[in-house]
Amino acid sequence: MQNTIEFFDVIVIGGGHAGVEAAAAAKHMGANVALITQKISDLGALSCNPSIGGPGKSQMVAEIDAFSGVMGRAADRAGIHWRTLNATHGPATQALRAQIDRDMYHRAVVDILSEIGVKLIFEKVVDIDAKQKIINNKYQAGAIVFATGTFLGGVVTRGNEKIPSGRLQDDGTYQENDSKTSEFLRNLGFKILRLKTGTPARILKKSINFDVCEVQNGDTPHDWFSSDLENVEYRNTDKENACFITHTTENTHNIIRENIQNAPMYNGDIRGTGPRYCPSLEDKVMRFPEHTSHHVFLEPEGYNSDLIYPNGISTSFGTDVQDMWIRTIPGLENAEINRYGYAIEYDAIDARALNAKLQSKDWPHLFFAGQINGTSGYEEAAAQGLVAGLNAAAFVLGKDMIELDRTESMIGVMIDDITVLGVDEPYRMFTSRAEYRLHLRADNAMHRLREKIAKLNVFDMANYDKRAKTLEERRIANDKMYAGYIARNEREMAAYRRDAELKIPVNFEYAGLPGLTNELVEKLTAVRPENIADLSRIPGMTPAGIMVVLRRIKS
Repeated sequence: MQNTIEFFDVIVIGGGHAGVEAAAAAKHMGANVALITQKISDLGALSCNPSIGGPGKSQMVAEIDAFSGVMGRAADRAGIHWRTLNATHGPATQALRAQIDRDMYHRAVVDILSEIGVKLIFEKVVDIDAKQKIINNKYQAGAIVFATGTFLGGVVTRGNEKIPSGRLQDDGTYQENDSKTSEFLRNLGFKILRLKTGTPARILKKSINFDVCEVQNGDTPHDWFSSDLENVEYRNTDKENACFITHTTENTHNIIRENIQNAPMYNGDIRGTGPRYCPSLEDKVMRFPEHTSHHVFLEPEGYNSDLIYPNGISTSFGTDVQDMWIRTIPGLENAEINRYGYAIEYDAIDARALNAKLQSKDWPHLFFAGQINGTSGYEEAAAQGLVAGLNAAAFVLGKDMIELDRTESMIGVMIDDITVLGVDEPYRMFTSRAEYRLHLRADNAMHRLREKIAKLNVFDMANYDKRAKTLEERRIANDKMYAGYIARNEREMAAYRRDAELKIPVNFEYAGLPGLTNELVEKLTAVRPENIADLSRIPGMTPAGIMVVLRRIKS
């Protein structure tokens, strides 16, 4: 008997931050949406550091919130320690960061998805028919969003241990990886990259001597991520958990150097490229021998959790070596390790195969978001999920799709970077990546994105304006502070937008154009930039080369 096929406008594969935002965004657009993931515990899982925000990241959370996204609302419901980073600097570099209760965040995500009516399906994806858009021979979609995180061919490595897995669960078991989807994408013509990330050990709170550590209290009062007025009743204001700071020692570093041949990153066991801006402790020790210590931030995992997350000491060493060097850190001399750190290698696609809508250039019903695109971080994943979900729904429903360019949002900066330049390591967002960062602040996110959001014609703009009004006084003051710089930015942004409006035909032929080197022709053919603004950012592109392309387009 043949299975009955259930149809959805949009199916999202993956329940992490990218998948959650994609499903919610598609639902807001009016699509019938299903999210497929292995377990309910996947939804909104903070699989590494239980925190949201930070430089460049809190700006993206504000932008997600402007589109009524999930992350800001869930973080406000689950935050347990709040700080504004760079508080003594200008408002363009300030960033809200919150330590998050893992369980509360997960519950908030589940509640929000249930409230808006996303269909949740808990099973492993074992079969995908690309042409018919059928998954597991049971579900068919108008568009599919891939948000598989580190599960795509994921391999957990800890010393000599290698386990095919996408994540270590809270109960100590390993969650099965997804080995078939990589092959599926490779057969469709996608270039597959091998990347790496890692996580530190988890330590029992009762075993730590906090008296020798520096206390780091949160801000009281503090800002919130979301401007959602209906979310206020859920916000936590009655409890506050302190964080603490300690540091590695010369003894720590000596143990790491003496055992470096046993580190998978250095003995060849790990071949994936790791994030330069979030290195493992062994990498920091070997790359920066002049440093005699590195900060370790002891951060609680929740109100009722017995565990501390030691931020700054992610590792792939075996358990025996971790036992040795962790206990050389002040305050951790008697540390009881609940779960040891590990590295994880996983597959990602070359995001240059996507356009600015996060849609495949060759398979227009396929969209991609999160670590599968070569990025790192919850906020980066969620931001891509928002864009992929909005556009997947628009594609199916015949609505106008949305593009966020680098002049109007941090999300646009990130998408432009990964789809035009590609990545050679996991991409992490910083304010320094945005040339118009004085304009792209968290306080003005709702103001600068209003016109684009109103054009979607799916949100209650009266309520939107009410939410935006809560930030108006702060936004106007900051605009005045940066008025001169913003005026100059406006002229530069106008020039960028003019270039972005000069579209390049999808199948434009670069071979044979005078003035373009063979190397540049190869890059342009691979990337297929959508407009002159993107073309100009390709490494090696010259003004003369741009003119050659313009003349050919006009002819």
